Amino acid sequence: MGCSTASRLGALLLVVTLAPTARAAEPSASDKNLAQSLFEQGRALMDGKRYAEACPRFADSERLDPGGGTVLNLALCYEKLGKLALAHSTYNEALSAAIAERRADRESFARERIAALGARLPRLTLRVDEATPGLDVRVDGTQVPASAWGLPMPVDPGRHTIEASAPGRAPYEAILTLGEGERRELPVAFAAEAPPPPPPPGSGRGETHLEPRRSPTFWIVGGIAVAALGTSAVTGAVAWSDHQTFDQQCNPNRHYCSDPGAAADASRGTTMAWISTATLGVGAIAGIVALALPMADRMTLAAGPGGVSLRTTW
Repeated sequence: MGCSTASRLGALLLVVTLAPTARAAEPSASDKNLAQSLFEQGRALMDGKRYAEACPRFADSERLDPGGGTVLNLALCYEKLGKLALAHSTYNEALSAAIAERRADRESFARERIAALGARLPRLTLRVDEATPGLDVRVDGTQVPASAWGLPMPVDPGRHTIEASAPGRAPYEAILTLGEGERRELPVAFAAEAPPPPPPPGSGRGETHLEPRRSPTFWIVGGIAVAALGTSAVTGAVAWSDHQTFDQQCNPNRHYCSDPGAAADASRGTTMAWISTATLGVGAIAGIVALALPMADRMTLAAGPGGVSLRTTW
């Protein structure tokens, strides 16, 4: 900024009178007083380089009592804050106000800043398939009208999020960073179909539905049942034989056996009887489970926070 520009800018910023512009209704006296106070606060904050606090004061002042001097200060505040796109559009508002108010000094300054910012502004062009029905395109959360698709849009330097959505299409999102004066084109492309909806709340994660059939589990459990029942039958037969020998060779009342080996046979028979009973129970349970598995209409293997579970539907 040259000396003449700085001098002209200093003169403009010293003007705190809010000249009224054409508007539908004249602001009340209280609105004017509040607007003047906000304007003065904004100027003080600008002098202290507290631009983030100054800009809202100017914006509220302009809303209460629109004036060319206020909007020009607001544009300058946005520029100092680094919001170049917003500053550029606000300078254009200030230019219109200056022309309407016949303020050649403000008009000249606004034109100068518009030209300077035009070279610094990043511009983003969105290449969109306009034939997509129901298409909604947004930049940093703000909807971009269809009339702006394919045109270079001024944006602030920095990081931007581009989002697009349409019925039956997967949401589109892109994040890019633009520097001052950078030009970028971005094609907005969709996947063919939207992803499947998430499972309803409370349902298991990672569920797999299995059609009823004789699975390996059936054969494993069935094999255990057959082996257990066979063991029970063999050990039961041995126990019965040993006890028969004891009854023939020994006198239970006198604890006397003519054959010393008969007592050992009796002890073994008792052990075999216990084994036979236990394996009979195991075999019966395994057999029931094996027979029940094929009867399930549907089985669901679910992996959730608590582990893996198998559910059957009858």
